Amino acid sequence: MRFLVALWLGTASLLWAQAQPAIELRNGWMYSADSGMVTGAFLVIQNRTNQPDTIVAVQSDCAEHTEIHTTVRNSDGTMGMRPLRELVVPAQKTIVLKPRSLHVMLYHLRRALGAGDRCRLVLKSKRYGDLPIELDVRR
Repeated sequence: MRFLVALWLGTASLLWAQAQPAIELRNGWMYSADSGMVTGAFLVIQNRTNQPDTIVAVQSDCAEHTEIHTTVRNSDGTMGMRPLRELVVPAQKTIVLKPRSLHVMLYHLRRALGAGDRCRLVLKSKRYGDLPIELDVRR
């Protein structure tokens, strides 16, 4: 009987682990903006695996161009942004993209996006391919 319970628990654990995404994207949101303008997008990226992964690009059907940016302090003390070629997500780690830190810039919006709208973002992962997330638009 103990063997059957252990077998059942092992199988249930394996199935649960397989149901969990390797890279989880959550809490996605972006600022509202008019058509043709620029805005920022934010989310949480969690790597549930024992291997690092790399985000090499971002795409969105809402914008003509997207980039991952980091916020830096310029030599004159002002804050600025710098695009990143890629974003490494370490094994078993979570990265938070938030205002005045790591974020995604969306350039030349294809339509006006107001509070309550949604926008699809796709992160391109070296290991797992396309990682989509729906972003909520906020003011």
